[in-house]
Amino acid sequence: MSDKYKYLFSTSSVYNIEKNLKKKMKGFFLMMKAANAAFDYLKSNTKGEVIILCGKGNNGGDGYGLGALLAMAGREVKIYKVEDPIKIEAKIALKLCYKLGIKIKKWSKSLKNSDIYVDALLGAGINQPPREPYKTIIKQLIDKKKKGKKIIALDVPSGVDGTTGVAYNPSVIATTTITFLAMKKGLLTGDAVDHTGDLIFENIGVSQKKVIPDAILLNKSDCNFQILKPSSHKGTRGNVLILGGMKGMEGAGILSGISALRAGAGKVFWVTNTNKLNFPPELITVNPELKEIKKFLRMSKVCVLGPGLPIGFEELIINIWNFKIPLVLDAGGLRWLATSNFRERPYHLIGTPHAGEAKDLVGQRKLDRFETIRIIKNKYGGDWILKGPGTLIHESNQLWINNFKMPELGTAGSGDILAGLIAGIWSLGSRTPARSGVWLHTNLAKKAFNEKKRAYFSASDLLN
Repeated sequence: MSDKYKYLFSTSSVYNIEKNLKKKMKGFFLMMKAANAAFDYLKSNTKGEVIILCGKGNNGGDGYGLGALLAMAGREVKIYKVEDPIKIEAKIALKLCYKLGIKIKKWSKSLKNSDIYVDALLGAGINQPPREPYKTIIKQLIDKKKKGKKIIALDVPSGVDGTTGVAYNPSVIATTTITFLAMKKGLLTGDAVDHTGDLIFENIGVSQKKVIPDAILLNKSDCNFQILKPSSHKGTRGNVLILGGMKGMEGAGILSGISALRAGAGKVFWVTNTNKLNFPPELITVNPELKEIKKFLRMSKVCVLGPGLPIGFEELIINIWNFKIPLVLDAGGLRWLATSNFRERPYHLIGTPHAGEAKDLVGQRKLDRFETIRIIKNKYGGDWILKGPGTLIHESNQLWINNFKMPELGTAGSGDILAGLIAGIWSLGSRTPARSGVWLHTNLAKKAFNEKKRAYFSASDLLN
């Protein structure tokens, strides 16, 4: 069973944890604890022959240690050495295998057939595409995976950066990844989620108290949802104004508005130029005229700017940007910001870009997700949510990761609902509207998935 974890670390932070530990225990002992954790998993969950592929670093040392334990348990195991080990601990583990009489074969050009393959090739610190012969081996492991073979990755799938979540080409696509000592933050987001398979964390009995985490796993306990007083009514719960859902894109405004109401808003004022639509009766429509908008802004606690908002409304956007009101910026609002000369907003802001919008905000640079949200935060201030698998939330001067991946959420309207949820929670006075909104959105998605009657669901299913 996987150990629970709360704090998430970069590769450099993990190295610091290891450095502190080696002051108290031998590095080889630590390596064998990791190997034993992998052994326990294979013993309980697999049958048949095991081929272990070992690189030159301590990741390869974990593989040698695992091979020794499997052999002593009577399991059929073959070990392939891709390069001679360069770390002292890995050299000791290799010598142990020799002393046990395990045959260590030098890697040749092709993978022999087996039931299970263990990837102990490359560690979490990779920051460039794998070179040969690792490139060829990884491609062959990918082919084996396609044929239904089990691929067990030790610590990280080879080719995946444990810090950034970037998966270089090629990267192992594992059936299961067993990561040790500390949870690597990159394994929970970005490309990595397509490569880890089932992700198992084994802390091997070690505490990380002396090293400051680089991110925190999002849980409900990290959220703040205000409870309504018995005397609460629509006039005391906080109103939300939404600029968006213009003609032809009304659905975006409707989804945001209904979401805001269901997350706690007393009233929602929907600024739209449509007048030929049977819209939900709960929404109060407002003409997109500056004088009208300002009147309703004064009555509101939060504004959502952008869902279903095309170009042509820049004057309204600028006036709202400069208005003293908490702002949730999404879709059209983010596109406007990326092309404007505006920078840090003097009033509270939560931005909710997806990957494409984020790329516009950082100037089309190709960056990993962590660097992207850091640059956006520094450039524009406020708090930010970088949507996608393993959503990143920068709030309260802290980085949070939502350990959730559901491709079904990649559908029109899903982000509009998130923006509305954040605004509704915020209008009630939440101290953590960004991460609370993400947590609520995730749990609505889980509920919709469990209750779905079709192959996929639409965004509005989240609100049923």
